Amino acid sequence: GHHGNIATEPLITENASRVITGIFKNRWRTLMSVDDVIADVIDTVDQLGLSKNTYFFFSSDHGFQLGQFNIPMDKRHVYEWDMKIHLLVRGPGIRAGSTFQELGTQVDIAPTLLGLAGLAS
Repeated sequence: GHHGNIATEPLITENASRVITGIFKNRWRTLMSVDDVIADVIDTVDQLGLSKNTYFFFSSDHGFQLGQFNIPMDKRHVYEWDMKIHLLVRGPGIRAGSTFQELGTQVDIAPTLLGLAGLAS
């Protein structure tokens, strides 16, 4: 079920819907641009012959919900997509498509990077 506040939210107005749609489209445009930059960086690393000893870490924040549950913009709910963020890693020894179920947080990233560099955390 949903939090009790969800049922009390009024429907999104037509104007709010247009604004939300514009924001959503602009986010996708930005993301496509970021995707192009990431591809260029990976291509450059490949061309330099550094792929066998380079790790790429991709993460984000929670973002904002846009219109879900008739709430124009927010991210302060107890739904999974508001509590978890993705961390994708590409590099030597990491099998494509592999996952793990252990919990991790942002504070785990620094010791992981140090370990990959052969340094004590």
